[in-house]
Amino acid sequence: MSDDSVKTIDGATGTHVMVITYEVMDWATEALPAHVPADGLKKLKLAAGEHLAAMLTTAYLGVVPVAVDVHGGVDLVYRVADSGSDVVSSLLGRNGVEFADFEVKSIPGDFREHNAAALRALKRGEEPNVHWSTVVSVNDVVEAAQPMIAKAAKQLRDKSSPDRARVVFIVSHFFDRPYVECLDPVIAHTLTAPMLPDEVDAVWVFFAPSHLVVWAAVEQHWTQLLLGSFKEDGAAPEVDFGMELLQHYEGLFLERAGIDGPSPFSYRVGTGEHPSAVNAE
Repeated sequence: MSDDSVKTIDGATGTHVMVITYEVMDWATEALPAHVPADGLKKLKLAAGEHLAAMLTTAYLGVVPVAVDVHGGVDLVYRVADSGSDVVSSLLGRNGVEFADFEVKSIPGDFREHNAAALRALKRGEEPNVHWSTVVSVNDVVEAAQPMIAKAAKQLRDKSSPDRARVVFIVSHFFDRPYVECLDPVIAHTLTAPMLPDEVDAVWVFFAPSHLVVWAAVEQHWTQLLLGSFKEDGAAPEVDFGMELLQHYEGLFLERAGIDGPSPFSYRVGTGEHPSAVNAE
């Protein structure tokens, strides 16, 4: 373990975490297409990461959604009374509710539009343009999410009801906002409190492709959601070079659900030099 990793873990002392196993995440990729109608799953917007929200919420809540939006309703509805989890308050900001309504929002950015244009260029046999991003902090990402949290809160106020847990799920694409803490194993302890409207009980933030955190209004702290093994010899599934573990499960889910890509969240990271850098003086 590197010195930087040790410092990061030391700094995370006292952070609230929740861990599920690889087997649970694999179950979620199978359970969703097995129990949710295909027309609902295929309505999930890949560009917005709605499929990722469905996969991750199913895995950590331990239940499949009873409804997926196809007619302008709430994006994801869970009957959490069916969940055997004893950490519902940390995930939903509420205890004693029968249902939880999730509204999924993606933070706006240029990459997904660029990615679609690049795919079209490649099909024409042309060289795609270069996408440039500025590295930010995880707190910059949360700040950028605030308008989307407010927008989701309004929709939950119109579509949901106070007797349900009302949760916002935010997706941030790495190539829109690459964050400097991306290699840290835990980031929840570095995050400041978000501003939540009264209609929202909790907010999940997925820093694609690898970090997932939850802020519960009732508990007033961030919880880091992790993926691992409780077995001493438990090994993570093998993934393609340059891809993250959750990208591996995204691919499994899309394949098992029969959802055609391409997903802008499925990519490999490599190193190289851009021609302008090579030719620069």
